[in-house]
Amino acid sequence: MAAPDETATRPRSHTVGVLSKAVDVLEALVFGEAQTLREIAEASGIEKAAVYRILNTLEERGLAIRDAHKRYVPGPQLLAMSSALMKGQDVVSDLLPVMNDLRDEFQETVNLGVLVGDHIQYLAIVESHLSLRMTAEVGSLHSARSTALGKAILASLDDEQLRFTLAADMPDGDEARTLHDDLQHTRDRGYAIDFEENERGAICVAAIVGGAGHGRQHALSVSGPITRMTPPVIERLGARLRELSARSR
Repeated sequence: MAAPDETATRPRSHTVGVLSKAVDVLEALVFGEAQTLREIAEASGIEKAAVYRILNTLEERGLAIRDAHKRYVPGPQLLAMSSALMKGQDVVSDLLPVMNDLRDEFQETVNLGVLVGDHIQYLAIVESHLSLRMTAEVGSLHSARSTALGKAILASLDDEQLRFTLAADMPDGDEARTLHDDLQHTRDRGYAIDFEENERGAICVAAIVGGAGHGRQHALSVSGPITRMTPPVIERLGARLRELSARSR
């Protein structure tokens, strides 16, 4: 079973134990092959009796069914819910033309990221055509507070949302004050800047994009080597991203 990356999960405090077990069983259904009751119990680490009750409930709601070999697979209601969630929410397809335009305009790499816990996950990357370029890997996770993508999104949160989001990665002391000041500057400017915080020799400029993904927070960034990302270029990039951000909301 391909479980979600542990770095993107939150500490399990103030959670509902039964619901956590049900989610573990759902993940076994979604990310694994067709499995028997015993196999799901072993994969999830949950006692067999509890898995039996959870699967019965999922079957009753159409979220799980058994195939001809009595193995459990996702049910029609789960598939319908997944389809409804994704319908009209293909963020990558929607923003790819914009990303290509940005790459052609500034000749630098353009990134699309989404907030996952206290990390940024890269959903799409349009690379610069220049030989010296900055790039990450699609699907990779980076700390939200050390990336322009992450800081752009964090700056859009109120204090309570920010504390909750960074519960496992909240700095203290001088580091906390630096982050607070950085996020306030981001709000004032309308875009975030990462000066070699995520990758040495790289500068990245980012702004949030709205209206996508059922409330999940996304951001676009343009990144390049420090030799090309001069103050005038950063200012021009910021203005362009701020314009795109305002237009998307």
